[in-house]
Amino acid sequence: MIANKTLKQIKLIYFIVAIVLALFAVFTYVFITTYGRVYELDANAENNLKSLIIILALAGIPASYMFHKRKVSHLANELQADKKLQQYRMAFFIKIMTLEGLSLLSLLSYLMTGSLNQLLIFGLIYLFLLLNYPNTNSILSDLNIDQSEL
Repeated sequence: MIANKTLKQIKLIYFIVAIVLALFAVFTYVFITTYGRVYELDANAENNLKSLIIILALAGIPASYMFHKRKVSHLANELQADKKLQQYRMAFFIKIMTLEGLSLLSLLSYLMTGSLNQLLIFGLIYLFLLLNYPNTNSILSDLNIDQSEL
């Protein structure tokens, strides 16, 4: 019972984050096309901001994957299925929140600069987020749990 609830929570976290980010991206795009950039930056500050977002994206995406993979691989096989799923939920939450934070930073940078490159970086990070759909079968295989243990 607890295991099924945890699986539903994992999927709920994923869908809420994915939908809210998509809505915020649409809002920022409409806002920029209607009103223009929010804050005027000089050329150096704008280039520094763009570089920072790119570096954070290049470092944050692999870091979120490595943390998740390491956390899941270090789970003891003796743990019960519900305990494994709770640990998986925590690792998945951290991975998704890392990707969400990077996405929000790129969208905020897009609002400030109005540069389409920042929106493309958001799209790249959002693609990685979409590729992390928490399929029940993949979760159970990652954790070495049989369907009968739920």
